[in-house]
Amino acid sequence: MFWKKKKTEEVEKETVSFFEWAVGKDFFSSTTDPWERAQGLLKEIQKRCLAEHVLVYSWDVGAGAGELLIGSPHLEKPALPRELLEGLMQSCYTENRLLFTDDFAEEGSFTEAFRRTGFENVLASPLSSDAGKLEALVILNFSDLGDHSRIVDFVQFVSTVLAISLQNARLFYELKKKNSEIDDWTRTVEKRIEDGTKKILEKEFQYYALFEGTNDGIIVHHPSGKLLECNHVASNLLGYGKKDLLELEWSRIVLPDSLARLDTFFNQVINKQKVNPVEISLLKSDGSHFVAEISSRKVRFRGSSAIQSFVRDVTARKALEERLRESKEKYQVMVESSLVGAFIIRTGILLFVNETFEALTGYTKDHLLERNFFDLVAPEDRSMVESREIRREKEENVPDQYEIRLIKRDEGRWWGEMRCRRIILDGRPAVLGNVIDITQRKQLEMQVLENQKMESIGTLAGGIAHDFNNLLGGILGYASLIMSDMGKENPYFNDIHSIAETAKRAADLTNRLLAFARGGKYRVTNVPLNQIVDDVITILSHTVDRSIALEKHHVKNLWLVKGDAQQLHQALMNICINAIEAMPGGGKLVVTTSNVILDESFVKTQLGIEQGDYVRLTVIDTGIGMDRKTQARLFEPFFTTKPSREGKGLGMSMVYGIVKNHEGAILVDSELGKGSKITIYLPRFKTESASPKSVEVSTSQTPVVLLVDDETIIRSVGERMLKKGGFDVVLAENGKKAVELYRQHQDTIDVVLLDLVMPEMDGEQTYRALRQINPRVKVVMTSGYAPEDRPNWIALQENFFLQKPFQTEKLIEAIQKVLQENNGKE
Repeated sequence: MFWKKKKTEEVEKETVSFFEWAVGKDFFSSTTDPWERAQGLLKEIQKRCLAEHVLVYSWDVGAGAGELLIGSPHLEKPALPRELLEGLMQSCYTENRLLFTDDFAEEGSFTEAFRRTGFENVLASPLSSDAGKLEALVILNFSDLGDHSRIVDFVQFVSTVLAISLQNARLFYELKKKNSEIDDWTRTVEKRIEDGTKKILEKEFQYYALFEGTNDGIIVHHPSGKLLECNHVASNLLGYGKKDLLELEWSRIVLPDSLARLDTFFNQVINKQKVNPVEISLLKSDGSHFVAEISSRKVRFRGSSAIQSFVRDVTARKALEERLRESKEKYQVMVESSLVGAFIIRTGILLFVNETFEALTGYTKDHLLERNFFDLVAPEDRSMVESREIRREKEENVPDQYEIRLIKRDEGRWWGEMRCRRIILDGRPAVLGNVIDITQRKQLEMQVLENQKMESIGTLAGGIAHDFNNLLGGILGYASLIMSDMGKENPYFNDIHSIAETAKRAADLTNRLLAFARGGKYRVTNVPLNQIVDDVITILSHTVDRSIALEKHHVKNLWLVKGDAQQLHQALMNICINAIEAMPGGGKLVVTTSNVILDESFVKTQLGIEQGDYVRLTVIDTGIGMDRKTQARLFEPFFTTKPSREGKGLGMSMVYGIVKNHEGAILVDSELGKGSKITIYLPRFKTESASPKSVEVSTSQTPVVLLVDDETIIRSVGERMLKKGGFDVVLAENGKKAVELYRQHQDTIDVVLLDLVMPEMDGEQTYRALRQINPRVKVVMTSGYAPEDRPNWIALQENFFLQKPFQTEKLIEAIQKVLQENNGKE
């Protein structure tokens, strides 16, 4: 029987008491693990009941779900199907008592389902019921030999033991889990304490290292001023040992005049106000002092509020700042007082300008700063300047010096010479520029170029005029010879006369060219310019249209002018005619005169004149005006704005030549639609000694003339003209031949007619060679040029000069005059 002890394979039928059976010595396992003890108890129950399976099952009434807690033998899942276990557990929970298979006899479906599982019987005993959960002991296929009472007693007893065992197991593992958690927590706390202690020590070491290793002195002090702690740098700065220093207060190490300021600073720190470092003079132990920069903050020290101050010796820095300030002031004075405009730009924006730059541009500093510099550059130069300076900032290779045109505030233009370089300002690249006003220099350069151009044109014009005069000399000479041999009644007389007159007009044209090229013949006298103005206005008043009003404004006691009255008359007439022609619809012409003194600043802008007394002649018209292009070419020979048949273009070129020949200056100011203004400055006349009077002396013998000229036609016509006048003629085609002939026949040659412009040996060289032979040689000099055209002829002006082309009468008159003057001198 199940309550009998097994001795052998066969079951002995010896009867034992229930207690003896229930508390048999092998009832519990010797293990200390509660779950293992519970497992051993289940095995013992299985053995005692001769059961196939013993299970402990848990059922959650609310969730309607259960789980297998423990079983013998060990099972991965319950031996009964889930629905049978649920019904069994629900019945145990409802009945709350031990149930057998017979208790389910009335439930046929349950009994039938149970039989299908292959089990014969089942016993279910509730173990515990707590908070809607039920635990039950389930025994499958046990043997009771028909006596339920004994097994009921056993199961009821063992259920209580099992419930306690299970509860102990839970408590054990709960305590074990808590103990593990406590161990983990303990280890965590210990680790945190260890790590925290280490960090605190590390921070203390770091703080100490920083405290003692910094280059600044550190002083911790009470708000009252008592020093509490310091580092070695602070003690070294003040010249005390650390112990001695900590016995002091701030008032002992601060100069008296700085103490109040320092107290105010510390009060602001204590009140947590935002403050900047303060500079205070501190006293050393030896009585000397130094400038210290002190920055402070409020801290906790040994449980109380304190102030931590950082002390830095800034004496050297202050000295450097003072030197920098002085240097900056010197630099600023130098830059601001510089005669050169200075500026700094970054990406074209002006960051700095000096006073000279303000004066140059006409803008104030407030208007210039933060303005685009390139807006000050003339449009024609703007893209070039912008490209160069932007590239310069990028360290590209661009010219450092160049000339540009700029615009003033009043829209006026000026020339500037720029010199720029790349600099670093506030850590970023910028451009430092210097500019000087070269407007005056550019004007002078333009005048030089204009003068060079006019001189070149004048030289060309003079050469052409000279060659034309030689040609005209032959034409006019032959015409005059023919006319002298021909009566007026001759049918060809008028034709020859027309040829001669045409040649004269052509000669007049070439003389105009020579006047432009500093040519022509000038008789320098004292000229009353007011009288010339009166004469010109009088002439014009009878010829110009009444729609043009003529005005003249004289200055009383106008200075006399040094010049040729006829040439100046011609110059003023040409200007007035040009002005009248510029007013086709009528207008006003005003001529004024005045005395002026030209100073150095004015003459610097004009070439060829000197400072001093001048007479100013101004002609103003209200005509159509001129553009810049026309003004630039106004004085060029043959330049005219008239139709080709109406003007030769020599009028204003003659004016230019006349003014320059009189050592004067001429200025033009004109604008389209607003008329023109021509201003002439002529030097004041200075008295010169009178020239000697000539003496007429007659000669009775036939004179011999040596005619020297490289032009065949001049020699031919000259020979006939001289013979016509009763002279014997000896011809020489060049200077060498003339010297050779004169050396051989000097006793018979009375006068030499000498051309000054010849190849190989020119007229001047020939004249000097003749003077070596006979210092009293009589010479009439001739040329297509005038003496004024050749400065080197000045020394020859003691001789008579006859300009080509000339007629027979003029030539004979000149030869006779030379003979008479020279005889008179003898």
